[in-house]
Amino acid sequence: MKLPMTWQAGGASSSRKRWFLDWQGCAAAALAIAIVTASPVRADVRVNGDVTALRVEAANSNVAEVLSALASVFHLRVNTSVVLDGSVGGTFTGSLTQVASRLLEGHNYFIRRQAGEIEVTVVGIKGDRAIAAERPRPAAGYGLAQSRTSTNNSEPQKR
Repeated sequence: MKLPMTWQAGGASSSRKRWFLDWQGCAAAALAIAIVTASPVRADVRVNGDVTALRVEAANSNVAEVLSALASVFHLRVNTSVVLDGSVGGTFTGSLTQVASRLLEGHNYFIRRQAGEIEVTVVGIKGDRAIAAERPRPAAGYGLAQSRTSTNNSEPQKR
């Protein structure tokens, strides 16, 4: 029986080539399975209730994501000068301000209510030291008027 022209019988190089093609196929199949079955880690935040009685369930989330979810449901505005990437998981209950306070433990912040809106401002992380800025000094010629008297200021000026 004659073999087709494209087929080579035996030989060490053909078995290596076949093994490589088999391995390549298995690797491609494994990669395809990993891509299809892998799901990205996604934040899950559920908000139920109103401003006075609230229940927030968070899984695989961070503080910013939970505050964002609260802002989308309520009249909440969040201003921050720091990254709020601390991980959050669990159930939080209470008023909106109580839940926000628990989420922001470890941060320096203040909460202000104004015209039906709640504003949360995060100014830093607890334990950070504030750095005072130098006061600008007035340029020469500005500020207090300079006296045109002699160096002896004890005598009244004559005109």
